[in-house]
Amino acid sequence: MLDWLTVISLAITAQAPTVAPPLPAERKADVVAILPITGEIDSITTASLRRRLAQANAIGADSIVLELNTPGGSLLDTLEITHIIRNEAPANTVAWIHPFAFSAGTVIALSAREIVTSPDAMFGDAAPVTPLGPIPATERAKVESPLLAEVIDAARLRGYDEQLVQAFVSVGIELWMLRHHDGGQVVFVGRDEYESVYGAAPPQALPPITPPDDGSEIEVHPLLSMLAGMQAGAADDGEALGGEPLRLATPRAILGPQDATDYDVVGQVVPADRLLTLKPWQAELYGLSRGTVADDEAMRRWLGASTVVRIEPDWSESMVQVLMSWPIRISLVAVLVICILIEMALPGTGWFGLGALVALAGLVGAPALIGMADWWDLAAIGLGLILIATELLLIPGTLIAGLTGAVLVLFGLVSSAVSGDLTSDASQTLFVQGGVIVLIGAAIGLLIGGVVIRKLGGIRSGPLVLEDMVGQQPALHDDDTPQVGATGVAVTDLRPSGRVRVDDRVVDAVCSGRWIEAGTPIRFVSCGLICHVEPIDS
Repeated sequence: MLDWLTVISLAITAQAPTVAPPLPAERKADVVAILPITGEIDSITTASLRRRLAQANAIGADSIVLELNTPGGSLLDTLEITHIIRNEAPANTVAWIHPFAFSAGTVIALSAREIVTSPDAMFGDAAPVTPLGPIPATERAKVESPLLAEVIDAARLRGYDEQLVQAFVSVGIELWMLRHHDGGQVVFVGRDEYESVYGAAPPQALPPITPPDDGSEIEVHPLLSMLAGMQAGAADDGEALGGEPLRLATPRAILGPQDATDYDVVGQVVPADRLLTLKPWQAELYGLSRGTVADDEAMRRWLGASTVVRIEPDWSESMVQVLMSWPIRISLVAVLVICILIEMALPGTGWFGLGALVALAGLVGAPALIGMADWWDLAAIGLGLILIATELLLIPGTLIAGLTGAVLVLFGLVSSAVSGDLTSDASQTLFVQGGVIVLIGAAIGLLIGGVVIRKLGGIRSGPLVLEDMVGQQPALHDDDTPQVGATGVAVTDLRPSGRVRVDDRVVDAVCSGRWIEAGTPIRFVSCGLICHVEPIDS
């Protein structure tokens, strides 16, 4: 039973107003811009972030909140985004994990000034993966190196434990958490360091800090509750946040036997066969998260701001993200090649030409919508198309104009999907990847287009004519050039180029005026490098 002094004391405590912790000066903001980063991280994400950062600067935002909900994505784009955060974003940039930030999302979050989470958040598991299957050990080490360098650099800059953040990236890192007796310093040690301190292997029966996945409850040591600063249902809206994070020794001296009496073992953080993945309370406990923020209003209070503005990705960016995926781009390139081949071989309706234009619009228009395609990319494609048209319609058979045009179109398609300076390593890698995508699509298009043309009976007209359509004809020598006024008959449609028969020979020609159908009598009106003909009206 409580005595009356205890009752009075509890009543006074219950009525006393809660004093909010002071807001750190580096966190205080007036105008906050929330930039959601959703879905897979790719070049579209990077371009969108740059555009929205510029928009945030234009409205005078002095704090940026990156709202992360992503499964991960491209390594190169992840590293470029971390570079943008450190060099182009305001210093007061906060990563808000709401609700998931795996792989690339975790690396991006570590680069921000501080991390906060939503109540149901989870992040971690940042090991590199490939859709082609497991990565061999040597290649994995090469891919992991830039990631490890990035997270270690972030740890040193933001005050996180270096060994802890490496456990996000590499399997095989097992860590135990130690806490100094003075209640301030928390360190994470591996097996070797643990054995050096305590002279024995870590006890395998030691319950891990991470609660079991089956949802069952475990008995939590009071020390954990004290370190986490949590009670059931507390800090769910950012109101009770604002305390300083745990002080981590980064970098720190390696512990030894002399430190055994100074540190208590709190628990195991991650075993050797897992990657580090954290819930909100664990992220706070380990000094990675500054607290839990549930919604925009809580974020406004967290930053002490007067205005919070959301800057969402444009609808075009979401559409472009689909169009810029490698399966779609390969398909569009294949459709472009197929339609061009069929239109050249079987002209008449123009539907295949329209299909080629639609495919080209998808390939070029997608990056152009979000500013990835520069004017010279579009100019290269336009000039290339003009040269190809010149080859097909005006000077068939020379190949120089056509091949040059094809190279320009290929270069324009590839470079239009690469943002940034082409002299950088990241852009050059993306350029090579884009080239491979275009070449694969072109190869598929040539294969399917050839099969379709054969199924339709071969090339019946146009600048490409099969020999079985015109027969084996002797070559036309320079001194056999038709004279002006000579007559013949159109072997193929001239739209405007094609082939005509004069005497016992077949020559390339271009119609002057209206298009000429196959079988129409023709007359030569000029003959030099190119022969021009006109129909003979009956």
